[in-house]
Amino acid sequence: MTTPLESLLSLKRWREDEAKNQFAVLLRELIKEEQNLHRTENQYSAVSERLESSMSELVNIDEIKRLNEYLGSLLIKSHLQRGVISEKERLVEDARKLLVGASTEKKIIERLNDKRKTLIEDKNRRNEQAVTDESVAAGHIRKTRFLAVLSG
Repeated sequence: MTTPLESLLSLKRWREDEAKNQFAVLLRELIKEEQNLHRTENQYSAVSERLESSMSELVNIDEIKRLNEYLGSLLIKSHLQRGVISEKERLVEDARKLLVGASTEKKIIERLNDKRKTLIEDKNRRNEQAVTDESVAAGHIRKTRFLAVLSG
């Protein structure tokens, strides 16, 4: 038979698992977005180097314009990606707080459940001891009466 406290503990464990899963998903998304930003920054560096090297060669105005436009688009993409990362970081932090809260609630219920079990075990031990004491006392009384009947 499941007690209400055990049912609540089961629910708290489920909520903690859900919070862990949500945190993991958001953390993976954040890492993916950071990798995207890193790729964009690497592209920007490569194009910048190419633009600098093309400056020392014969000047091709169309190529320089194209590279400058591409650099501008990479800067915009990088800026937008930083915004996405900031939002993902906020979501990860919110999920972390939910996870900590769920873990704390679960631990509290676990402690309460453990205390309840300990109280029940103590009560059962006292009841068993009382039954044992009563049996011993009844046996002693019977023995005393039996000896009294024999001697008297």
